[in-house]
This record gives sequence, C-alpha cells and structure tokens, in this order.
Amino acid sequence: MIYRVALLAALPLEVRPFLRRVRARRRGDLDLPAWEFGSGEGRGVLGLSGMGALAAWEAARQLLERCRPANLISLGFGGALVPGLEPGAAVLGQSFWHFHPDRGELQEIPAPAPPRPLSELRDRLLRAGLPVSLGSFVTTPYLIHKRRQGGPISHLACPVLDLESAAAAALADKGGVPFLGLRVITDAAGEEIPDFLAAWAPGRGPGPRVRTALAWLAADPRRLPQLLRLGRRGRAAARRLAEALGVLLPLI
Repeated sequence: MIYRVALLAALPLEVRPFLRRVRARRRGDLDLPAWEFGSGEGRGVLGLSGMGALAAWEAARQLLERCRPANLISLGFGGALVPGLEPGAAVLGQSFWHFHPDRGELQEIPAPAPPRPLSELRDRLLRAGLPVSLGSFVTTPYLIHKRRQGGPISHLACPVLDLESAAAAALADKGGVPFLGLRVITDAAGEEIPDFLAAWAPGRGPGPRVRTALAWLAADPRRLPQLLRLGRRGRAAARRLAEALGVLLPLI
C-alpha cells in the first residue's frame, strides 16, 4: 500500500491525542511502534522513533522504504530560543539546521518543498484559531542549555530547538519526498529544560523514564511545581498537535 502521508514523532506523549482522534490501528510489521489511520480518501501511517537524530533517521528510512508515503511530516515538541513564541504555539519549519554545540557549528540542511505552500498552511491554521508561526528548526545532538549554548543560533528567524527534524528533512530530501516540519512549543525562551531531561543523550534509550523523573524530584521536593508544569505543558502541546494535524492533513 502507498500512503498519502507518513507522520514521524519521537515519543508516545506527543501523539496520543491524535491517535485517539483518528482511531488509529496498531501495526506490528515494522521495526518501530507504528499505527495506521484514515487520511481523507487514502491512508496514513505514524511511526515513533525515540529521541535523537540517529533514531529519527532510522525510523524515517523505514517509513519511506516500507510504506512509500507520498509526503512525510516530522512533528513533536520544541523549545523557543528567543522571545515571541509562547508555550502552545505551533510552528511550521521554514528552514532546517543542525547545530553542533561543542564546536559552535551551525549547518543548514537541504529539505524538499512542503506538500503545500507554508503560507497557505499557516493561514489555514490561523483561520482555525490556532497560534502559528514560520520558523527555523534547529536540531541538536542533545538537549542544550539555552543561555549558555544557544547564542550562535539566536540570529535565525524564529529558531525552535528539537532533536529530530533535521535528520528527517535530510532523508526526505534524499528520497525526493515532500516534507513538512511541525512543532508545538513547550518551553519559552527564558525557560530551561529540567536537569533530568537535559541529562539524556543518544545511546541512553528512547528517552527519559518515569523513574528518572521521580528520582530527580526525590532529590529536591521543591522541584514539584516545575515537574507538574512540565506535565501540563506536554499534555497541552500534544492536544495542540492533534488540532493542527486535523487542519493540515485534509490539505495534504
């Protein structure tokens, strides 16, 4: 089967509301968690990669080779680097970059054109009442400290930090598949990621686990408000992703 669209996210939290909304059916024939769903008159597939560029590259490769989608969308949560993007805002990727914080190197990643003009997609989201901007998606090899390490990328137009978009964009470009990046902001420019998340690095599994968060909280119970806020932001961002996809997918 050739799918109209393949969606790629890192973590289950990012897509749970969407999977419920479309009544997705689990697939067991791929080497990654995946679901199939109706998309207009055709079908779509959603795969979870786990965190990080290497994981996203491998998951995108599987989706493109085995599902042969007509379009690829990389989606998930993102962090704002400069003022102007508040938690809950959706951002469409206008350019894609890879940033090496240890070397201070910023590299633009070639990406194919989106399925529809970004200005059209943005306008449709705005008409649906969703806050949305066009931005520069900057993929880093690990979660960075914004104030200490984010200076070299702060000059980009509306920079948004993530861990996967550039890898998916590069693979879509290699295969000539129309590509769209969609992120919803979970942390504003002046907010840093909690230590237990920032300590994650490639090779340590798909992402931080609940017991890691509980251990971080037990070390200092005063961190509870920060942990609760993080949970609320994540759930709200996942709902916003589902709302945005509800607007975008009929156009693709």
